[in-house]
Amino acid sequence: MRSLDALSIQCGQGGLNSSPSPDVVRETDLAAVESVIYEDDTWKKDGGATKFNSVAVTGPDPEVRAMFNFRSGATNELVVATRDNRLLVVGTGGITKTLYNPAGISWYHAPLVEGFDGTNKALYHFGGWAGYPQVYTGGDTARMQLGSVVGTVTADSATDTFTMTAHGLANGDRVFFSNSGGALPTGLFENSLPYYVINTAANMFQIATTGSGSAVNFTTNGTGTHTVHRSTMPLDWSNGANSVRWGFMHRGRMYAGGGDQLPYTVYASVLDNHSDYLNSGTLLFQIYPGEADLCVGGISWRNKAYIFKFPYGIYVLDDASTDTAQWGWRPISKYVGAISQASIVEADDEVYFVSPDGYIHALSAVQESGDVRSSAVKGLEIGPYLRENTDFSRMPTATWSGFRAYPVPQGVYSPVKRKLYFSFPKPGAVSSQGYPINKTVIGLDLHRSDPSTGIRDAQVFVSTRDECESFCIYRDPTTGGPVLLAGATNGFIYKLEQETWTKDGAGYMGSFETKEFYPYGNTRRANMRELQVVFAPGSTNNAIRINVYQDGTFAAQADLTDASPKMRLYGDCKRFKIVGENSQLASPFSITRIDVRYLPGNEE
Repeated sequence: MRSLDALSIQCGQGGLNSSPSPDVVRETDLAAVESVIYEDDTWKKDGGATKFNSVAVTGPDPEVRAMFNFRSGATNELVVATRDNRLLVVGTGGITKTLYNPAGISWYHAPLVEGFDGTNKALYHFGGWAGYPQVYTGGDTARMQLGSVVGTVTADSATDTFTMTAHGLANGDRVFFSNSGGALPTGLFENSLPYYVINTAANMFQIATTGSGSAVNFTTNGTGTHTVHRSTMPLDWSNGANSVRWGFMHRGRMYAGGGDQLPYTVYASVLDNHSDYLNSGTLLFQIYPGEADLCVGGISWRNKAYIFKFPYGIYVLDDASTDTAQWGWRPISKYVGAISQASIVEADDEVYFVSPDGYIHALSAVQESGDVRSSAVKGLEIGPYLRENTDFSRMPTATWSGFRAYPVPQGVYSPVKRKLYFSFPKPGAVSSQGYPINKTVIGLDLHRSDPSTGIRDAQVFVSTRDECESFCIYRDPTTGGPVLLAGATNGFIYKLEQETWTKDGAGYMGSFETKEFYPYGNTRRANMRELQVVFAPGSTNNAIRINVYQDGTFAAQADLTDASPKMRLYGDCKRFKIVGENSQLASPFSITRIDVRYLPGNEE
């Protein structure tokens, strides 16, 4: 009897490839994938998601818009910015601190950026209430201002004056107040919009709400300790609406931009004081005004600073001179840009970003790249999938109103798994309050490289299981290791990549679909006989339902396990594909190979 012919499908060596061109689809690629990842040349069900906080963040709109693992001394905190404008510290039991709680709704998906305020390690939230940055240096509160401490003052409500020996303030200086151990005088607002100093004397001054206004009337002297701070925000941030929406660190300075009224303006802080954009050492750049619509973000990479515009334009800073007056920006591309600061991510010595059309790019692959090497990153033929599974109508538009109203693609790199994640708005996915949410997650597995060239071969996988309005890498206080977190619209934060294979105690779907295979080409049919799944060595509790389609028609189904890895096939066909799925609770699978056996059938 003639032995059976066989096709061995090697798992885990390709990724999602939705290209309509067959010549770019490899045999190891997948036509569709849901919550399946690639590890050690396997197709493996993605890890589950468990709640980080057992008690949800509550409030008018508790959507977790930004997160940051802020470590100050020995204290490790998860700082969270919500859509209802609060800045919080969240632990496993829910909110542990309310750092700032103004009224109103924030439309911005603004990042949290770590820096230094000249004295303390600081965390900056760009795009807070009224557009002013919020600053947290530890403790129980955050201040809604950038500034430096002048000193403590005594208030006199009878004369509406403040007393401080040799305060050094001048008429026109902008100041704000904080309090400890009590409350500010009635009529003043803590960490609020800046007041203007008026009617100064050597040891006394008054304040007004405008530079030429009358003295603010306060009706009590307050209690506790009153501290006055000199504002170090640029003057053109004074109306709040033009304050910055993003920032990044580069060579000791914080670069920030995104003001509504000055969309091409980028500010650089004083060296080693990222709260000071006003005094000597501050830098101001106009990034090619008139080109594109606005600057949406930047990154420091390989000791160079890059600014991205919407919808196109990438610029690199020439800061080689010791004279900052000689610094300037030059374009490296006028053909592609980024959609947001949150979509610009460094991973494995590469920078990936999302362009306004939803495609994922590598900075090294950008043409006209100057000092940036030009090399293509393979495995990103996912345009058709993105067009079908991403709500492009809910992507940000060319105005900041669009950026306020809609979720923006969020990106993060998970160092443990060496996986890069981007979340996009999913068609039809809306929050309980009716606005779109990010629920299409595109993952890039960065393990593999082309052995002939060394160029990274990014394997693409997909999940639509989790809301991912924000991402964060959190240092687990128990193990000390990093944990990938995702923020949801319902006030919960989820730990991803959990090998429990549950989502909130329930099962979830992990599935894959192969390309169509032609055993004997287009000229001959195959008489199908058998399929065998080869599970990864050492893996246990494997369970997978296999569906086989022959010539586009469902032909066979079987549930395969460690104990029963084979199924019988029947009939003749010219082509076949395989769909594997598992939605069971706490049930994984890890597959290295699928063998399909057959004999020649009729010739065509």
